[in-house]
Amino acid sequence: MDILLDNPLATMYGPYFLILYGFLIFFTLIVLAIYKSQVDKTNNLSLPPIPAQVDQYEIAYLRGGINEVARSVIFALMQKGFIEILKDGTKTVINKTSPPTRRNLIQIEQLALDWHGNSREPKEVFESNGLVAQLEGYRQMYQARLEQGQMLTGDDMRSSLALSRWAAYLVIFGFGAYKLLASIAHGYYNVILLVIFSITGLVIAASIARLPRVTKLGKAYLERLQLAFDNLKYQAQAPYIASTVPRVIPQQATFAGVDPLLLSVGVFGSAILAGTVFDSYNQTFQRAQQQSTASSCSSGCGSSCSSESSCSSGDSGGSSCGGGCGGGGD
Repeated sequence: MDILLDNPLATMYGPYFLILYGFLIFFTLIVLAIYKSQVDKTNNLSLPPIPAQVDQYEIAYLRGGINEVARSVIFALMQKGFIEILKDGTKTVINKTSPPTRRNLIQIEQLALDWHGNSREPKEVFESNGLVAQLEGYRQMYQARLEQGQMLTGDDMRSSLALSRWAAYLVIFGFGAYKLLASIAHGYYNVILLVIFSITGLVIAASIARLPRVTKLGKAYLERLQLAFDNLKYQAQAPYIASTVPRVIPQQATFAGVDPLLLSVGVFGSAILAGTVFDSYNQTFQRAQQQSTASSCSSGCGSSCSSESSCSSGDSGGSSCGGGCGGGGD
């Protein structure tokens, strides 16, 4: 028992130990980062071809999760004339219009229209009982399909990193805890720097061990899509560029059965609507998700939310704090 508390490491002078501990943490983090870089081997796979029938909502899910799908489907309903965004005093609302038929709506758009009812506020889309929750079935379908295609990080990749992650935690925490106990046993209580080193090392290790949502193959596939549809994006935008001269917006030919503007929003995001007649939609939904996210953080996680971004849900697919503030994994 004496050897545990009476050895060169246990009795090492504090500043010297901190230097040694710092090097140990740094080396552990480097090894963890190297191992993590080897987990995702999808960059060795061949890029899949762009399908003949493009699902703009699946692309939106790959790019930004279920929140992006919700934004895209709401825009599709707006662009097809089923809903409109209006100012009601200081409040922005989405009102249902009265189009003649639903025949040009696909199933996910019909579900969104049924959820919408007569009127909604934009922030309701991202709330716990909002459209995002109604699209849970689509989230599971897209997640499973994209994981199978190795576009999204799956459980197998997370499992392969888990052992190394916990080993890094054990080295950093165990080494620090041992010295802490040894110092207290010898009557030294000035251990604040040791605690800071330990906590900092564990936080950095947790950050390094967090795998990205989209794999290397998924990122390359998105880049291929954006390159392939780059010209289509500008062609789709052109008829909707805001102008002071009244004009009739022409009916555009579909691309693989999808309106080119809707496809462009799925591939590039609603940022492409800046400067068009739909610019107010883009701004409205950016504010709406920020409001909903901040609200869910303050009510669901209390003071554990350190920032709005920690509660965002591009990866997990929801707008509540969930894993972001509660400490869950990806």
